[in-house]
Formats: sequence, C-alpha cells, structure tokens
Amino acid sequence: MTCLGSNGVVRRSPPDGRQRFEKRLDVPFGDGDRWIEVAPPGSATTIALAPRRPGELSGTDTGIRLTTEDADADHADLGARGVDADPEVLRWPGVPPMFSFRDPDGNTLYIVERT
Repeated sequence: MTCLGSNGVVRRSPPDGRQRFEKRLDVPFGDGDRWIEVAPPGSATTIALAPRRPGELSGTDTGIRLTTEDADADHADLGARGVDADPEVLRWPGVPPMFSFRDPDGNTLYIVERT
C-alpha cells in the first residue's frame, strides 16, 4: 500500500497495542495524553491517533484515503487479518477500484487504487 499526502487525524480510544501500521511517533502532550503517528510500511504519510475529546463519539468517517497499486490484494490481505472491511471492492465506471475499512473504534478510512 502506498500513501501520498502528509497527515490526517483519527480520534480513537486509548491505544491497546493492536496497531498494524508502523509507529513513527509516540510522545506525551497536553494533560497526560499521547500523540501517536502511524503509517503503512514504507509510506511517507502518517495518521495521527489522537484521544477522543470528552463527549466525542467514535465511529466517524475520517475522509482519509490511502492509495494502493492493487485494491484487490489489499482487500484480501486486510480480510485475512480480520479487519472490518467492505465485503467487496467497489467498481464503478470511470472511478478507481476502492473499498472502506474500519478501525477498532469504528472510524472509517478508504483504500483507493491508483490509476
């Protein structure tokens, strides 16, 4: 999987060690919180995992799109790992193949095949 861009933020519950991306940064900030940045292996793009604010709900559509050379292969790989992903890769005329997946907090991210 290849990502382009710089950084997006996903609000989530406290980390539990299940990150499947590479941890690039993990530093304390604020009042006892941690700022964690992860990335797919080999990617320059990071995703920050920030703590939820009081009263903030999880399970949001992050709008974050990760690009790939092969959506079918990534879809199969994530499914084999037990990741909550769409049942199939979406294919519409004139639109790159893509699918969405959800992190353990229900936040939605997308994988789009580069064309």
